[in-house]
Amino acid sequence: MIIGLDHFIVLVNDLATAMQTYRRLGFEVHAGGEHPAFGSHNALVALADGTYIELVAFKDPALAAQTFWRAGVERLRVGEGFAGFVLASNDLANDVTQLKSSLAYNDPQAGARVRLDGQRVAWHTSMFEGSPVGLMPFLIQDDTPRARRIEPATEGLGSRARAREVIVVARNIEQARDAYHALLNVEPKRVHNAASDVIGFRFTLDWGTLVLAHPERGGNTMSEFLAHRGEGIFALTIEVEGLGRDRIRLKNDNVMLQPDGNGFLVPPEFACGARIRLVAK
Repeated sequence: MIIGLDHFIVLVNDLATAMQTYRRLGFEVHAGGEHPAFGSHNALVALADGTYIELVAFKDPALAAQTFWRAGVERLRVGEGFAGFVLASNDLANDVTQLKSSLAYNDPQAGARVRLDGQRVAWHTSMFEGSPVGLMPFLIQDDTPRARRIEPATEGLGSRARAREVIVVARNIEQARDAYHALLNVEPKRVHNAASDVIGFRFTLDWGTLVLAHPERGGNTMSEFLAHRGEGIFALTIEVEGLGRDRIRLKNDNVMLQPDGNGFLVPPEFACGARIRLVAK
């Protein structure tokens, strides 16, 4: 059974620089580990609800391009930013068996990394069409205790934050709706933002909201994203307790949050290309 949002992947050019970028925003950031077989390494930006933002850089892009990261390497050539997101399962093998009749999820694959303190972290994943990048999320189930993979934030902005909504941009909104309906087994609500000429569907679940979106015209941020980066996660909304003090602190650090609907957008240039909305709890 899919039990919630797990994490959100941001591709970056330089991991150390990206870590400093997110620390400047007020997040607690920890080095993750090396993935020698895939040419990558990562860092983790923890949130209070146990979800996290995964910063991924390629130490060996040529090697990474020969693995499931091929689309990620190509997307990073366009620029830094979101590449994909992940949903957690508590019975991955059974979920994949049920999904295979309608969606191209692969058999669960074992994964692992060694933390800097020497502890081994292990999990199983299932990727849609063999890639973590694109329209559909991949699925994960921990083999070792989840707290070994990611510990909830205990300080900073992340210690007061939880992931609330993911916006996914799609080329064919009807096909995307059908795919997500098969994945989530939840009836969506049709949505239309007339001001920005965006249509889509909203899936509301106990653990959060997923919005599928498609721009009806060109010349806006979403259509540019779709044209240059392709389908996939467009924006992440994070709910923050005590957001007012963070706004003041960020303003004093010359990070000007931009009004965006009922929240504020961290300018992507201050978040390694990722569109992150902050809303007050």
